[in-house]
Amino acid sequence: MLRIKTLSILGLMFVSLLAYSQKTVAILPFTFTDDGHLSIEKGKEVQQFLIQYIQKKQKHFKVTPLNARDVNVKLNKAGITPQTIDNFTIKEISDALGGADYILIGSIDRSMEGASTVNTGFGTTNYNTDNTNSFGSTVNTTTKKYKATAYISIFTSDGTSVFDKSKGNIFIDDTPDSWKNSVLWMVRHFPFYQ
Repeated sequence: MLRIKTLSILGLMFVSLLAYSQKTVAILPFTFTDDGHLSIEKGKEVQQFLIQYIQKKQKHFKVTPLNARDVNVKLNKAGITPQTIDNFTIKEISDALGGADYILIGSIDRSMEGASTVNTGFGTTNYNTDNTNSFGSTVNTTTKKYKATAYISIFTSDGTSVFDKSKGNIFIDDTPDSWKNSVLWMVRHFPFYQ
């Protein structure tokens, strides 16, 4: 009985040590440009999507993401915004965040590449001796096609690059979250993904 208690306590201490030694990643708001226009809200949406995905699939990751609000507040206090982020080194960003093991920076560029229109319709004509009746309907559907490219870079807190990839795809505007496919493809190649 004493042996089981001792092993249980050691196991609990080991799990606690693993949880304590878990590395952290600060996922910055993405730079999201939609046909040349910067969308800060879409950039935060991508940030939140990645944080939630890593938390949901935590067993596949060797990192814990920092809270998005805490990251964004620290960046704002340091004067680091989506418009000015290119004026700061990774080390300066890391110092502003105060201790994340990894810094993840990304962007999504989306532009309209064209549109396709599909016309569908039907009609009926009813002939009788008194009147001729015609009925019909036409539907036009226009689908916008966009080219989107996702870029993600991951650095250690000292500024060393450990991941730098881009993934492009063409998607239909009817599915506005299609950028997620490119991001998820890259997630499976992150250095802290198991």
